[in-house]
Amino acid sequence: MNMTVFKDFSYGTHERQKADIYIPEKPVSQSGLILFIHGGGWTEGDKSCHTSDAEFFSGLGYICAAINYRYVSKSINVHHVLDDVTSSLNTIKQKCSEYGYNINELILSGGSAGSHIALLYAYTKKEVSPIKPSAVCCYCPPTDCTREDFLMGIKGEFESWKYGLLSQVCNADISKETLNNEASQKALSEISPINYVDENCIPTAIFYGKEDDLIPAKHIEDFERKLARNGIKHDFVLYKNSGHLLDKDPDAAIKARKIIKQYAELYF
Repeated sequence: MNMTVFKDFSYGTHERQKADIYIPEKPVSQSGLILFIHGGGWTEGDKSCHTSDAEFFSGLGYICAAINYRYVSKSINVHHVLDDVTSSLNTIKQKCSEYGYNINELILSGGSAGSHIALLYAYTKKEVSPIKPSAVCCYCPPTDCTREDFLMGIKGEFESWKYGLLSQVCNADISKETLNNEASQKALSEISPINYVDENCIPTAIFYGKEDDLIPAKHIEDFERKLARNGIKHDFVLYKNSGHLLDKDPDAAIKARKIIKQYAELYF
């Protein structure tokens, strides 16, 4: 299907506040948007990693976008990144309106850090989002940042880097020694999607690699169990041969895309 693509469309003044917008010639839905948020440990990565996803779903007739956002640092934390998502949605909605499309339904998707941002946004920003979140589809998502085994594969000489990263993400002073104190746990709880799961959550899909060395399987199991206890529609796809990059199970990747498509058919 033919599409119009706007590359590096600015949604703010920072150099990282850019979006790629994909508008099919004849959208199957004139009110829905699939938004992709890239991973990269909150400190690197680029929206181009979702070019193939956006082109695929736009080829099916869905309006899509992929965004960059400000990397976390000493002055930028994940709450600022959530603000970037809101700003990007305002801009994308406005651009689509110029084509006569009133976007009012949203599916968020992303991988790793991007899926963490997507989950936090879907669960905590429903009231302020310019486009109503209808579902969220997450590849290898961090769900609980409070546990000692979070980012379990980062060990030894890199362990201090891990806690420095977590400090920037949640805007608190986190170290191995202070991880379990009250202030650290409070700050990490506030950025843990599992703590926002309740009966009001939107449908959620989880795509996870059995060999993931950063996100423990127990985290995903507990997250899925809490979704079930609260009666939230959810889907799960296990990549049996893959680690965190989900790069060794093409059949599972196809199944994951089918679930995103089913969500779009249901909620757009």
